[in-house]
Amino acid sequence: MNLRSFQMRILLWTWALLLTALAVIFYYSTSVVGSELVSETRHRTESELGTIKWLIQEHAPFKDEQAFAAWVENMGFKLGRRITYIVDGRVVADSNVPYADLGSLDDHSRRPEVLAAREAGKGSNIRHSDTLGTDMMYVAVTMDHPLNVADGVLRLAVPFSRVSARISSLKTNFIWIFLSTLACALLVSVLVSRNMSRSITAFSEAARSIGEGNYALRLRALPGGEFKPLAESVNAMARSIERNVRIIDDQRGELKAILDGMREGVMTLNARGRIESFNGALDEMFNLAESTLGRTPIEVTRRFEIQDMVDELLAEPDKGDRFIQIDLMDTRTVEVSGVPFFDHNDVSKLILVFHDITEMKRSEKGLKEFVANASHQLRTPLTSIKGYTETLIDNPPAKPEDGRAFLEIVLKNANHMDKVISSMLALAKSEQMGKALSLSSVSGREFMARAVGDVTPWAGERSITFNLRVPDDGMFVMAEPDGLLHVFHNLLNNAVKYSPDGGVISLSAEDDGESIVFCVEDQGPGISREHSTKVFERFYRVDENTIDDSGSSGLGLAICRRIVRNLGGEIWHDGYGEGTRGARFCFRLNKPARS
Repeated sequence: MNLRSFQMRILLWTWALLLTALAVIFYYSTSVVGSELVSETRHRTESELGTIKWLIQEHAPFKDEQAFAAWVENMGFKLGRRITYIVDGRVVADSNVPYADLGSLDDHSRRPEVLAAREAGKGSNIRHSDTLGTDMMYVAVTMDHPLNVADGVLRLAVPFSRVSARISSLKTNFIWIFLSTLACALLVSVLVSRNMSRSITAFSEAARSIGEGNYALRLRALPGGEFKPLAESVNAMARSIERNVRIIDDQRGELKAILDGMREGVMTLNARGRIESFNGALDEMFNLAESTLGRTPIEVTRRFEIQDMVDELLAEPDKGDRFIQIDLMDTRTVEVSGVPFFDHNDVSKLILVFHDITEMKRSEKGLKEFVANASHQLRTPLTSIKGYTETLIDNPPAKPEDGRAFLEIVLKNANHMDKVISSMLALAKSEQMGKALSLSSVSGREFMARAVGDVTPWAGERSITFNLRVPDDGMFVMAEPDGLLHVFHNLLNNAVKYSPDGGVISLSAEDDGESIVFCVEDQGPGISREHSTKVFERFYRVDENTIDDSGSSGLGLAICRRIVRNLGGEIWHDGYGEGTRGARFCFRLNKPARS
């Protein structure tokens, strides 16, 4: 008796719960889902209508109503939608009706969606279309001045029969599921109600715990029990899920670390070309908004080239990778590579990788300019050497002393070439040294005095004197000895070279608290503002076709600038102050940190 009562209670409760659940599902499926389908269709139609309205407003002015009607017909054909434009009840354009037949259409001013649009700006209605012979959903909005066409109402119609068919099919399928479920529930409840109460409770608790993340829970499998295989399967499933979740967590962490650590920007797109994820490097590159996810690349990057590449890869993923280069507003150059892939559902998706190649492009440009300048500097003296040598060979002078002038010119040009090559090597060495330069505290006074002593014999030949205005201390700065001496030598050599006979070269040093500024000023012709910043460029000369007696290579100041930058300072031309007579070059170096 008790057994039968227990079985009956299980049976009745099972039926009651099943009927309740099926009733709720039936109501939800037929009412709520149906309402959501209608609402979703309306919202999607409104979105499409808004896009069409925007396209019309952004279009060039139409020639006349017929041109506008042709555009509407073409747009409706591409979208698979019926587009209508109504002016005071008269149909001006309809994608499903030729322009010549528009006059035969009825007055549309009393259509519900048109009336609602005139009153509230937009309206919608679902009814049977006599023109198309099917139920349609109509959505309309008002439109002002659509480019040479009178104000009116823009309407979009989409078939509603598919929504109705889906609701009807849902109801039919649910009835069959309902009947099948009732029959199966009756049979199963009678067969398994005797022994399932305790086991079901255990399995429910285990399943709930596993679902909450307690993968260590295991069911006890009694030998000979009818639920032993199921218990073993649940235990195996828990172990498998625990292992897979651990692997997924590890891989997710590794992938996140890789993406966050990359200097390249990464963007993943779904099958519809919408952004699914991106890394921090891409955010820094384009300063992305918080609403980036779910949007298209052109919306967040404002670059149509990227969107075109995405569209092509999604349309033809089998063609493989694509690469483009774009220039950003901040003068950076980025190479974008698109790689299509397929997910577990065999749906095509995309990964875009953004490589910042600004430095590489800048290096390529610098290399080309360097080669061009070096070729120019070497070609001129080489041409002169070749010309004079051929002259000596083809027309040798009768007296050896007559060929001395030619040989002196050859020697001067060879010396110039030697100085150019030596300066190029010195510049390359200074650029390499900057990467691993060891700075120490050195006396600026000492190296200034050494440089003055080195150039004094040459200056004395032209009666040039030096005037030093420096502090009494040692003027200690953070520098590398050879580099600092080279800068003093170059600036003093230039000052002696361009000073007039009997001139005075002034050397000064000023302590501004954190650094010391050294200046060398001559009384030569000076440097115009036009050339004041360019003189630090490689091979730059005021007269680039001149080879002077000293064999200047045009690299001296470029080497000085590189050395000073390697030492953490800066160098500039400052020859326009009050009382300045010639060129005045200054450079600043940091003082040692106080301990």
